[in-house]
Amino acid sequence: MRKITGLRLLTLVAVLAAAFALQGCTAAQDYFVYRFHDFAEMADGGSTITETPQIGLYWNSLEAFPIGYSEIDGYFVGFGGGQIFGLGDGDGTFGYTRHYNKCWGVGYGEEIIGWGPDLGEVGTVDPNGMDDVLIKRRSGFIGIATAILDVDVTDSGFGAGPNYTPSCVHFFPHIAYVGFVWNARYMEMVDFMLGWTTIDIAGDDGYNVGQWSFPWRSDDGGEM
Repeated sequence: MRKITGLRLLTLVAVLAAAFALQGCTAAQDYFVYRFHDFAEMADGGSTITETPQIGLYWNSLEAFPIGYSEIDGYFVGFGGGQIFGLGDGDGTFGYTRHYNKCWGVGYGEEIIGWGPDLGEVGTVDPNGMDDVLIKRRSGFIGIATAILDVDVTDSGFGAGPNYTPSCVHFFPHIAYVGFVWNARYMEMVDFMLGWTTIDIAGDDGYNVGQWSFPWRSDDGGEM
């Protein structure tokens, strides 16, 4: 029995090695980089730090009833947004990464969230643009339902993409210069597990902003 199990294991290793060899070193490297990013996107936990007094009092638990307001343009120290204490964000720094969010809710909610150096310098983020950098979505049961039904009451153009749908999003509280972040991103958890098979349902391998995809992202794919 042990010999058969060992043979099967060796066969699996050989098949994986051959697949990577056929794809080349770059593809193999990208594969593991994407798995790291998927892992570091399953949740966001840490602290926000700003250079000027700002406010973050936004609470969205399990999409039930998003409430409050947050607008933070500064830095993040912790785990999440595809990085861990700056490791993996691509700018070579360690300990922190750039962060931006602008969220509001009163049962129906809207969220704009961004991570990493592609945000640019503090004070330069354009929440009405930067669609390839900023994750923009409607939140709460009402928000997700209107996105599915293509009813845009606020004319925001936001959908309900997989990066944070469904999720718990808490930028709460950030008072003045320091705050806390504690988010759970449930679809990204599924995306991390499936990602080992190269299936990318969140369509975020190599992208800041994901889109619903199966088995992986197509450049002409749609978005909910």
